[in-house]
Amino acid sequence: MKFKLYFILPFIALISYSCKKKPLDEPAPQEEIIVEEAKLDETVSAVIPHIYIETAGAADVVSKDNYITGTVRIDGNGVNTDLAISTMNIKGRGNSTWNKPKKPYRIKLDAAASVLGLQSAKDWVLLANWQDYTFMTNAVAMKIGKQLGMPYTNTIIPVDVTFNGKYAGSYTLTEQIEVKDGRVNIGKEGVLLEMDTNYDEDWKFISTGYSLPISLKAPDIETETQFNSIKQEFLDFEDLVKRTDFPNNNYGNYIDKQQLVNYLIVYTLTGNLEIKHPKSVYMHKAKGGKYTMGPIWDFDWGFGLDDETRRYFTYPVDNPLFRLGDTNKGIVFFSRFLNDPEVKNLYKSTWDNYKNTKLDELLNYTEQYAASIRVSQTKDLERWKPNRTNYETEWVPLASNFPEIKKN
Repeated sequence: MKFKLYFILPFIALISYSCKKKPLDEPAPQEEIIVEEAKLDETVSAVIPHIYIETAGAADVVSKDNYITGTVRIDGNGVNTDLAISTMNIKGRGNSTWNKPKKPYRIKLDAAASVLGLQSAKDWVLLANWQDYTFMTNAVAMKIGKQLGMPYTNTIIPVDVTFNGKYAGSYTLTEQIEVKDGRVNIGKEGVLLEMDTNYDEDWKFISTGYSLPISLKAPDIETETQFNSIKQEFLDFEDLVKRTDFPNNNYGNYIDKQQLVNYLIVYTLTGNLEIKHPKSVYMHKAKGGKYTMGPIWDFDWGFGLDDETRRYFTYPVDNPLFRLGDTNKGIVFFSRFLNDPEVKNLYKSTWDNYKNTKLDELLNYTEQYAASIRVSQTKDLERWKPNRTNYETEWVPLASNFPEIKKN
């Protein structure tokens, strides 16, 4: 089998398998499922927008902290809106992904603009998809989030990028996660928290109950008093979750249980291990409101993909994401909610409804998206081939981690 033909396989295989069982159940007995080689629909247009970036003096972007100046232009190629040459600043972004040969970027336009049909803003993100050689993990995950009605779920748009006259590869453009109109719209006094072991914000704390690394992303604050008020509200919520009278206390006054369930379903269905550490786990609340999970973000560790850019099926995803005995801080915390009968019932009813009414749409979207990026993906793999490993030799031995999947 040629590697290009099974780039879509991890998605179809994982999604199909996940939907054969209830996510809260123990793994079902193994049954053999024959998965055919993925055939991309060549009747689907493979034309995508192209972004052209020029930096002052053709300088390389070498920092995640310091912007450099330049211009950006977008050719919608007849499938999306153009953007005339616009002045901007650009810097690097990401954590482990920043150290890869193909770099992710953050762009700040000098003047807010609608980019590729999205709501007008200054700040935009270009994801390099280096670890994800399907270039689809985030797109599929965000689709699930939108299907479940999760607020402020990002839109993923595939694009080609040319940087200072040289083709840089296939990227995805998306919104910067930030509190503002058209993004995470929770008001100037709204709170955006991130659980992440990178723990790299100025205002941050380790929670007392579950030792969670919490960083404050918004609002902008100036005093310790402001910070302590936000911190204490989370600690009060966490204390209720850990108490022996859980769930028979008022912890539900602090968190939106339906959106918690939606969040857990996205991560279970995609097999995203980031929740375990935890990393890139966001929650937000408007002033006077409840904590709401999301926006969902970063699925590089989803769909059985390992963290070394090489292969799928390193982690057998037929195992439950929330396993008994797992001591990872994120799992210990989030699995606690599954001890609440109301949450379990919400989970089951939400999952059943999704499976019965949304699954076909997701599978169709996955196949259409894969077909739409086939030309861009091929160009990217040619551009970066010397820096990538041999997928065929890496992938085949690891397929045994999915005993229900057999190659023809």
